[in-house]
Amino acid sequence: MGRTKSNLIELFIDKAVLAVAAIIALFILLVFVIGSPNAVEYAGKKVSPGKINESIYNEASKLQEKLKQGPQDTNSYRPKTSLYLSMIENSIKDVNTNINFPLPGYSAGPAGASDRKYQLPIIEQIGKPSAAVVTMAAFVPTEELSDTLTYENAETKLADIDFVTVESGINAKQLYESFKTAFAGRNVRSDWREEQYAKVVFAKVDLQRRTPQEDGSWSQWEGVPRTKICPFKKTLQLPAQTNDNDYVQIAMEQFAKPEIRKEILQPPVYDNAIPAQKWLCPSLYNERQKRLDKEQAELKKQQLEAEKAKKLQEKAAPKRTPAGRQTPTPTPPGGGPTPGVEVGEGKGTPPTDTTPRPQTRQSTRPTPVQPRQLPPRTKPTTTTPAGPEKPQALTEEQQFNEIFFSDKTKLGDLEKLVFWANDDTAKPGEKYQYRIRIGVFNPIAGKPWFSEEQKDLQDQTVLFSNFSEPTEPIGIPNKLHFFATDIKETDKTVEVEVARYTLGNWVSKKFSIKAGEEIGTVIDAAGTRLEKAGINIDSIDMATGYVMVDARRAASLTATGKVGEFYELLYCKPGQAIMTMPIKERFWSDEITKVYKEIQAAQAAEPVVLLPRNQTMGGTRGPETRPRPATPTPESGTPGEFRGQPY
Repeated sequence: MGRTKSNLIELFIDKAVLAVAAIIALFILLVFVIGSPNAVEYAGKKVSPGKINESIYNEASKLQEKLKQGPQDTNSYRPKTSLYLSMIENSIKDVNTNINFPLPGYSAGPAGASDRKYQLPIIEQIGKPSAAVVTMAAFVPTEELSDTLTYENAETKLADIDFVTVESGINAKQLYESFKTAFAGRNVRSDWREEQYAKVVFAKVDLQRRTPQEDGSWSQWEGVPRTKICPFKKTLQLPAQTNDNDYVQIAMEQFAKPEIRKEILQPPVYDNAIPAQKWLCPSLYNERQKRLDKEQAELKKQQLEAEKAKKLQEKAAPKRTPAGRQTPTPTPPGGGPTPGVEVGEGKGTPPTDTTPRPQTRQSTRPTPVQPRQLPPRTKPTTTTPAGPEKPQALTEEQQFNEIFFSDKTKLGDLEKLVFWANDDTAKPGEKYQYRIRIGVFNPIAGKPWFSEEQKDLQDQTVLFSNFSEPTEPIGIPNKLHFFATDIKETDKTVEVEVARYTLGNWVSKKFSIKAGEEIGTVIDAAGTRLEKAGINIDSIDMATGYVMVDARRAASLTATGKVGEFYELLYCKPGQAIMTMPIKERFWSDEITKVYKEIQAAQAAEPVVLLPRNQTMGGTRGPETRPRPATPTPESGTPGEFRGQPY
């Protein structure tokens, strides 16, 4: 029994050896037979030596198939124009409106209050517009202006510009009070009152124009772009509609800046090198023109009266007797002044002494009296011996000071805010009608706070007034004329005098033309009137664009009822109707003769010497603080348009 127990290990040792051998054999089978110890990793997988060639062949086949296929451009270009334009139009459209951040100049109102209702004020009708056109030799910028490059610092060149200004006015005090009443008045609930919405911020002065058509009607109204000297063109662009009130509030803060406000309401004008063509706002400019016309008419009247008095004086002069003694001039009845003898300014009774005295010949041309220039914003008085002090009329500069507002002016205190807009794209020889309106920001645009009758204003960025009534048609002076002055009948060669208005001066030149030749061409400026005026340009464009068609005989009735014959010039532009003009001055119409004489008179006067830019800067951007030369009477060298007679 003891022997059996001691041999227990011996009894099972053979089985343990068999088990270990089986495990080793299984390991060898898995590792060296099934697992393939010679396998390698290829393309992210372990491949046996027997299958590696097959795997490489399959990959090569796939690559060969791809090489046979055409190229596939997965990065094809997609136009980004619309995306770019949308970003330019609204560069802050991606602002997260769900966050609250402080806006400059005011504190955010209380949250909620979605049931608010406001009644937007109506922008009252603006005043009757007035317009004026000034022909300038302007300093035009040669580079695009921006916020950093202003007109004062830009490079410029001299150019002829017909500058049109349209002016109107609005009761700013009433407008401010209406906004105050609508958003912060006593009739508004206390929790709805918002001072930030009660502010009036001007957004735009909209100027439009139209031109006459051939059938006598007018074209559609079109907007007038801002002038070339505006540095805020991009800033002043506003979308017509918006549903983002935060954008409106930020824009209102920007447009309330003095320089932006001035550019909108009273934009500056070009620096003008012509001393006589001084710009003023239309209301004052038109008053000046009426005054000058009246003075001119009075001057002609005085000259005619002086000539008449001179003739009477010559008739009433004492006659010498044969002995050489003078016959005294009899005294008229009643002791009045002797006929033909001028009485002094006192206009009292002349002396009774009728002894003949040597008469002194006086000038018949009255001496013009220059008005005394006074300091701005003062109302001087003058004392006369016969009565109390009378207020003296304000000068042009003083009147402009009353209209022109500064950065510190409180617009809400002005019962009449004068504003204007400019057009520097008018073409010579054209006619225009203008209309104007003014707009302020809609302070609650994008908010659901509108009454039912004003729902259409919910997304409107700007609240506009009604358009003003159209101005009277404004004719832009024609700067190019030609006149048929003579003809050589043997070969029908016509002498044509072409006149061009350039930088304040009229320049004319005669051309000899035949049928089929163009009337006028570019000439050298050397030796012309411009060179005498010190204006340095290389050439003058005298080309009219018209071509001579022919010259023919024509007949008309004379003043005595007889038939008179004359030659007339036939001309046209390519593809247009043929027009006619009589040849030689004595056959011209009164209109052509008037224009020709005006140009001749302008050329007979002294050449217009242009001012350098350092003497023109400042006067067109606000009230003048430095002396200027006296404004002479404008020459009549800017005649109206003449288009000839249709054939």
